[in-house]
Amino acid sequence: MLTAESPNFLESPAKTLTVAEGQSARFTCRVYGAPKPTLVWQKGDALVDVHELHDQRITVLPNGNLVIEVFSLSAFHSCKS
Repeated sequence: MLTAESPNFLESPAKTLTVAEGQSARFTCRVYGAPKPTLVWQKGDALVDVHELHDQRITVLPNGNLVIEVFSLSAFHSCKS
């Protein structure tokens, strides 16, 4: 028997996040579903492709969280499933 459950956001990224310049910004996103949903991050309207990140300051952790090291940019990031 195959069980399917639509993705449900258990924790969404904060609407706003204030980070001191030079510090890291961590965006948390937790999703539950069956099968396990794949998380994708967007910067504005563009997908953040974790396999082709050329900016080593941006990391997507195994748990799906997005970390931007030495934060000095103003941008909008969102999490989708």
